[in-house]
Amino acid sequence: MGEDAVGPGGPQILLSAGCLFHLPLKLVARIGRKAGFAGMELIMNSPKLDPQAGLGAINDILPIRSLHAPFRDWSAWGGHLNSWRATTALANSLPEADHIVMHPPGSRLSNMIQNRWFEKAVDLPLLLDAKGRIRFSLENMPWAEGSPFGRDPLDKLMAQCRDKNVGLTFDVCHMGVSGRNVLDAIDKVALDLLYNIHFSDAVGYTEHLTPGKGALPLDDFLERLGKRDYAGYITLELEPGAFPDDVDGTVELLTSLRRDMEARLKTGRRK
Repeated sequence: MGEDAVGPGGPQILLSAGCLFHLPLKLVARIGRKAGFAGMELIMNSPKLDPQAGLGAINDILPIRSLHAPFRDWSAWGGHLNSWRATTALANSLPEADHIVMHPPGSRLSNMIQNRWFEKAVDLPLLLDAKGRIRFSLENMPWAEGSPFGRDPLDKLMAQCRDKNVGLTFDVCHMGVSGRNVLDAIDKVALDLLYNIHFSDAVGYTEHLTPGKGALPLDDFLERLGKRDYAGYITLELEPGAFPDDVDGTVELLTSLRRDMEARLKTGRRK
């Protein structure tokens, strides 16, 4: 971690490769390293990313600690299940990767029919042939306002995580655009279930904004994580348009954001 690291036992702040997906992956790694991030969350956006893809050189620059399983074009991998298996095989081959985040399969009838395996799955790490160090988590997606008589989607997702032997990736902006109070929502999540935070701002239905550019109480959110002694990953996940066109400016912005995040986490730990 950077020179202002939270400290032993604190969370590790990762840079999502999706922030700068328009740049070569090696350059993204160099930018992340210069900005003081503890590692990278690699987006599985192509079947060409496999154990033979030469990612060792990337990992030497900035450790690939987390992988984001494909969230579209699953047919390129031969289906949703195969895309998760390919992600797991890659994670198994990377020495410092220990986490995979996944979007739950869609709830539309066509998706449910195609992904009946997910409904029946009980132990996803076992099903996907993961090495013992690899942990999985399901990410909360934006939710429409549901029936007042229905089950709360966050409660349902957490129960699903327990049932399938995985954790939760809490996406702050997804929760915000769903009209939820992100502070109340994070308080509902048990610490042992919380593996990863996808961190960005939002306003209205606009997601993945730079912290401070939206309407979410992100400073208070980080302080709550610090106060709870959260020690998992926090992954900065911004839209590429949030960054300047030059590398030096991008490094400067990312360094500032990382330092601000660490300062808020420390403030929470002192309270």
